[in-house]
Amino acid sequence: MPEGPEIRRAADRIGKALIGKTVQAGQWPYPSLIDQSHLIEGHEVLSVTSRGKAMLIRFSSGWTMYSHNQLYGRWTVHLRTTDPRSNRSLRAEFLTDKHAVRLWSATDISLLPTPEENGHTFLARLGPDVLDEHVTTEVLAKHLRSMKIYRKKGATLMLDQRSFAGLGNYLRSEILHAAGVHPDDRPCDLDEATLDRWAKCIKDITVQAYEHKGITVDLDVAEASKARGEPRRMWRHAVFCRNDRPCLSCGNLVLRKRYAGRRLDYCPTCQPSLRS
Repeated sequence: MPEGPEIRRAADRIGKALIGKTVQAGQWPYPSLIDQSHLIEGHEVLSVTSRGKAMLIRFSSGWTMYSHNQLYGRWTVHLRTTDPRSNRSLRAEFLTDKHAVRLWSATDISLLPTPEENGHTFLARLGPDVLDEHVTTEVLAKHLRSMKIYRKKGATLMLDQRSFAGLGNYLRSEILHAAGVHPDDRPCDLDEATLDRWAKCIKDITVQAYEHKGITVDLDVAEASKARGEPRRMWRHAVFCRNDRPCLSCGNLVLRKRYAGRRLDYCPTCQPSLRS
């Protein structure tokens, strides 16, 4: 599933094609969009943004299209004259004077009045959006200390969108490793300096992943790993998908654990447990 950085980059790409443009025509085969074309067609796109893993497209009609890619959703942007040639199921199509923006295979799409966005079932439950410029390291550090998550394992709260919106599997492994936090440790187990470091890693690594297409390590480190012939799934990261290989920080073996069936890679040397 795409994580927050990937959805934000998709929003940037879609925004370049749609913002300030009038939706001249389109197709709206998804059930929640059928018979609702009058809320989209003929209206200007005011903004395209993301919140966590959700996409929000706002129109001059006063309505917003919410979508969540889930596992299989995908956005494409082409010139209007380009044949998309896709075997995926079309969910929504926006046609402007120059571009065709299409959403494929997503299974969570709805239209809602823009002033009521925050009341959407998914959005209302989200924790701080890590990529929001107003969500600072200090905000995240305070949230780590909040009673709602203070006693949750790091492995659990790093995937819970109610804790931190936009984080997912690869960011979870990378943030915990950079912070030196064992996946079974909880905020309440840690000292103040570690909590502050954890909060900084949440912000910095997520922003880096957004700015550098999913790369979560220093760019020179990534280039060196790439030059050694490592596959893309490995050279972008410090521990994620590097299980059973030497840790880039200490040289000891990276291990893999599973929580609710989801993989998590970590270094037991760099991330010693305080609860053992």
